[in-house]
Amino acid sequence: MKAVLKICGCFLLLFFVAGLALFLFLHTSHTTWLTQQILSRVTSDDIHIGDSHYQYPETLVLSNIAIKQPNDAIASIDRLEITLDSHLNWSNPISVTNVSLSGVNLPHGIPDSPEINSWVERWQPQHIEVNDMDFADHDLVARDLQLTYSPTDLFSQGYITIDGEQVYWQGEAFNHFKANINYRKDNTQLDLLSFEWRKGKIQLIAEQHGDSWTLNDALVRHLHLSAPLTTQAGASPVLNLLKKIDHIEHLKVEQSSWQQDQFSVNQMRLQLSNWDVSKSLWAQRSEVQFSAESVDWHKQLLLEPQLSAQLQPEHIQLNQLDFLFEEGQISTQGQLSPEQMMLDNLSIKNLKWSIKDTQVHTLIEHPLNVLQQLNIKTLKIERSQVIDLASEQHWQVSNLNVEGNNLNLKKDNKWALWNGTLAASANSLTLFGVTSISPYIEANTQNELWTIKQLFLPIEEGLIKVHSNVNLALPSMPWDLSVQAYGIPLQQITSPLKMAIHWSGVTDLTANLNGLGGDDLMLRHSLDGSLKIAPHDVQVQIPFATQRSQSIIIPEINVTAQRGVLSVANTQFVSDNLTGGLQGSVDLVNPKDGNILFNLTTDCVSYSSAQPKGRSHIAVTCTKPKQDTSDSNKLTPTH
Repeated sequence: MKAVLKICGCFLLLFFVAGLALFLFLHTSHTTWLTQQILSRVTSDDIHIGDSHYQYPETLVLSNIAIKQPNDAIASIDRLEITLDSHLNWSNPISVTNVSLSGVNLPHGIPDSPEINSWVERWQPQHIEVNDMDFADHDLVARDLQLTYSPTDLFSQGYITIDGEQVYWQGEAFNHFKANINYRKDNTQLDLLSFEWRKGKIQLIAEQHGDSWTLNDALVRHLHLSAPLTTQAGASPVLNLLKKIDHIEHLKVEQSSWQQDQFSVNQMRLQLSNWDVSKSLWAQRSEVQFSAESVDWHKQLLLEPQLSAQLQPEHIQLNQLDFLFEEGQISTQGQLSPEQMMLDNLSIKNLKWSIKDTQVHTLIEHPLNVLQQLNIKTLKIERSQVIDLASEQHWQVSNLNVEGNNLNLKKDNKWALWNGTLAASANSLTLFGVTSISPYIEANTQNELWTIKQLFLPIEEGLIKVHSNVNLALPSMPWDLSVQAYGIPLQQITSPLKMAIHWSGVTDLTANLNGLGGDDLMLRHSLDGSLKIAPHDVQVQIPFATQRSQSIIIPEINVTAQRGVLSVANTQFVSDNLTGGLQGSVDLVNPKDGNILFNLTTDCVSYSSAQPKGRSHIAVTCTKPKQDTSDSNKLTPTH
């Protein structure tokens, strides 16, 4: 037993002396040599360490490290400092508290070294700090990057800070890149992400929920997107990241511009809250504020638009919508739903709009056709002009003034003045080739009885006056119409008939009609009344006629309507050189079977037409005599 104790005592004394010698040795100039000898035995030839130093008791410094990669590229680290836990506990393995790297150059990504991977997995440092790192890996390049990582209980999860001069990713440059990330698998918290992209400054806070992200707060300034969100390699990485965002708690955009396809916005300001990206516009619970210097939509330029709205499912409270358009000022407020538009007011002032593209009609008609109901509490249009050159029949109105109150203009997808009062006037109106100077209309609806009280259309040589009533309360919508017109150009009446002859002159017209307007079939079955047409100063041009233009007297034409059957009384024309007439009937229910015959005959030409079929026939009844070409019949000129 005494021998055993002596042997143990000798071992303890030897261990103590060896430890004391090692301690004294580590405080001499031979520390570097000893450290390198140890490291050379625990690292492979792929890792070269230029210099090393151990500072007792906790710090190991390695310098000029080169790591050879499989593609013969060299990853380099100027300085690596490893700090050990200074509170040694012999019952636990040695732990690494801090790893600091500086002057890191990784030209082909993170080295795939089994030794490094094993070392990191085994020691799992409590804090990693990287300074002055240049990094490149396929389509990701970072320059002058500062990075820290503090793992949590699981080394693969923790808090990351990134600060880089420039990050270049999939063809996009992100300057002054900063990020504070609390990384958790499928539950990452992005405490800060800040960078400059396409001359804009972007800051945001976000959190991850599985495969999607919630944008808690975002600020975008001076961003100008004039190029599409695509690169030579495909879609921009920013676009791919945006697709992962499914909810926006708050977004603020300042002085930013965007141009894409048929839409552009300049110097935009936007505030958006509680927006669910996965839902449609009509399913949101959100608040929106928007303004800009200009918005160009399908070549329609809106200046200084301002919008403020509150969105609820199936309902939008439009607090403000103002903009300048074609020199006019437009303003409105109200409530919107997918099939209803209930405006508190609509004001249009000094509009000068020339429509040259048929696409504009579609842009206007499509949203209006979707509506089942359109109400405007107060409508006011002042000093406005519209010229439509895109329609097949050009029309225009100048210096238009309109006032309306409590208007219901569309109900159950049917256009009418269902309620309210409306008055409109203009300096001029050109419609169907006829120009009216100082036209005026006044209409109202009470208890669903729509009345056109006054409609005056002064024209160049006459006047058109209209009075009408429509009972909108009944499904059949019975109506009556009274028209008195004087001096209407005859060509405007005959041109829809597509006759092969040209008319000039004027006509007076008196009409008293009534019927049912519930639908097209009701109208065709129910039309009753009379129409009197009195042409005068009539000139007619017939193709192939020897006389270019001929005068003709047309007596008053009487047309009667009874249960949808139009009958034209026999009317004979009077002229020195012409004969002709007009008579027939047509049933509006079967108009193709109708036959209103019109004919004119001169000395050499016979013309006939059948309406409404539109069939015309011209016959030349005489020809010029043939000239004799024999020598005996030639005329010899005399001198």
